[in-house]
Amino acid sequence: MKSLFKKFIDNLSNALGLTSNKISEIVKESNHYITAEENVTKDINKTVTALKSYAETETPSLGDAISSLANTFEIIENERKEKVNKLREQFVAPLNGLITNLKTLQTEQEEATKAVKEVEKAEKALKKSQSKPKEKLKPGEIENAEKVLKAAKDKAEKEETDVKSATEDFNKIKLETIQKVLHDMVAIEKIYHEKILTAVSSVKLKAEAIKIEEESKVG
Repeated sequence: MKSLFKKFIDNLSNALGLTSNKISEIVKESNHYITAEENVTKDINKTVTALKSYAETETPSLGDAISSLANTFEIIENERKEKVNKLREQFVAPLNGLITNLKTLQTEQEEATKAVKEVEKAEKALKKSQSKPKEKLKPGEIENAEKVLKAAKDKAEKEETDVKSATEDFNKIKLETIQKVLHDMVAIEKIYHEKILTAVSSVKLKAEAIKIEEESKVG
C-alpha cells in the first residue's frame, strides 16, 4: 500500500508540475496577445485622424463614406478595449486562479511526500533496533520504534486521504474553470465580431451611396 501511495505521489508531482507549466504558458501567451491588441491603439488613432482630415476635403458623399470608415475604426477600437478588459477578467484571471490552486495542491503533495519518507525512516529505525543483540538494546527501544512507526503510518494515511481529496477537488475546479473560460472566450469574441460586422456594414452602405457621376463633374 505504501509503495502504491508513493507511486501515486510521484505521478501526481510530475502531473502537477506539467499542468502548472502549461497553464502558466497559456497565461503568458494570452498576455502577449492582449498586449498586441493594445498596441494596435496607436496605429488606429493615427488612421482615424488621417481619415477624418481627408474626409473634410472631399465631396459630400465621399466625405460621408470616409467619415463612416473613421467612425468604424473608432468603434473597432472601443470594442477592442472592451474585449481586452473582458479577456483579462474572464480568461487570464481564472487561469491565474488555477495556478494558485495548483500551488496549494502542490503543498499538500509535498506534505504527503514527507509523510511517506517518515514512514520509510521509521521502518529502517525499527529494523535496525530489531537486528541488535538483546544486550545492546536500550530499555523500550523496540517498543518506542514501533510507536514511532505507527504514528508515521497514521500520519501518512491521513496525508494520503487529504491529498487524494485535494486532488479530486482541484480536478473538479480545473474542469469547471476551463469549461467556463472556454464559454466566456467564445462569447467575448462572438460579441466583438458581431459589433464589428455591424459597424463595417454601415461603411458598405455609405460606400454604395457615393455619387460617382454627380460628384465627378467639374463646375
